[in-house]
Amino acid sequence: MSGFRLAGSALLLIGVQVVVPSFAGDFSLSGFGTIGYARSNQAFVYDRFINDAGTFRRDSVIGLQADAQFGNGLGATMQIKGAPSTVNDDKYQASVAWAFASYRPSNDWLIRVGRQRMPLYLHSANFDVGVTHEFARLPTEMYSISPNNEIDGASFSRSWQLGRGETILDGFWGRTNADVRLWSRDSIPPIQSRGTMFRRLSIEGGGLALSYKRDDDTYRFAYGSVMVNRRDGNAIPVTFPIVNTPFPGVGYYQVDGSLHGPGVPGIGRIRITSIILGADVDIGSGFRVVGEFARTLVPKTDLSTQSVRGYGSLLKRIDKWTPYVTFAFLRSDSRTLDFYDNVNSSVVPTLVPGASLINASQRIGADQILAFDQRSLAIGTSYSLSATSKLKAELMHVRIGQVSSLVDAPPGSNIRNQSINVISLSYSVVF
Repeated sequence: MSGFRLAGSALLLIGVQVVVPSFAGDFSLSGFGTIGYARSNQAFVYDRFINDAGTFRRDSVIGLQADAQFGNGLGATMQIKGAPSTVNDDKYQASVAWAFASYRPSNDWLIRVGRQRMPLYLHSANFDVGVTHEFARLPTEMYSISPNNEIDGASFSRSWQLGRGETILDGFWGRTNADVRLWSRDSIPPIQSRGTMFRRLSIEGGGLALSYKRDDDTYRFAYGSVMVNRRDGNAIPVTFPIVNTPFPGVGYYQVDGSLHGPGVPGIGRIRITSIILGADVDIGSGFRVVGEFARTLVPKTDLSTQSVRGYGSLLKRIDKWTPYVTFAFLRSDSRTLDFYDNVNSSVVPTLVPGASLINASQRIGADQILAFDQRSLAIGTSYSLSATSKLKAELMHVRIGQVSSLVDAPPGSNIRNQSINVISLSYSVVF
């Protein structure tokens, strides 16, 4: 983590703590943290950090939050979070996760302006705070597909009492930056080096979320639509055209503009739309069912992240223990998976000039396609040490089908039809 950035963020929070109470009628400072360890049975990396060497990086996080109420419905919130960097696998960073002003003109209305979290998922507001849920890790298939869940913009929340329940409509609009992580198996100097690369994006858009809460049950429908463009000003590639060679029936995909061929077509902006359903329901005798399902639509590109994803969990409260079982899945559309397979398996014979360079470029092109075909089954439990702390343990079995961009494949290889077993242990606290 950058020392200057962390020191600056800490000083900012200290300044808020010192200055705000002199103006605010009510001020509070709180924090949260998780120390999490995860290890798999595979040498290759899964979910950015997990392999058979073990890691504390995947699930460990710390945060500080300052809340102030000024009277007349006015308030302010700031949250600073320390976690692995979004643009470097080897570093940590401190970032301002929340920084918004709020206004509540009545008990039924809440308006926020500033940096805040998009209310799309059941655990959007609290997924960093491990004490608030029982899972050792919120299902990766659902919660890791979006590189950024914060926006700089405005939102509203309107609530209605309906009998025993409450209906809440949330709306938001804003802008944010996101860093999409890509992994390249091979190296083609000077075009591409093996390892991690990040596609830096700018995102603008909004959405609505409709929730119904009754007793301890929550039902949610959410819709989000954003426009995405690259921050470096380059076009977003939409396909890899075929390049024919002088040999009949032999061709390859053009994946880089620096190679001979017609070039890679692209567009300046692309729309991504998501429709999300979720429910958290008490079914009696201490059992709960929690599930979410999402459909993402991305037209106009063969390199689409269009997909379906979701999970379902059954939990049972037994005194301080809450064991659970979770099934989750993430699958790209068949068009994306087929295109990935075609590019990944594209090979020209050695008699074609530059065949080794061309064949390596095909795998690099395939690595630029975010394609997913995986499912997982997890069995775990949480143990409440107190109202403010929990211990958690989980054993998860992940099955990779055709491909998963959540796996860092070794040089020249394909990770398909393979299994990964992951054990996770964590301690979460709020203070």
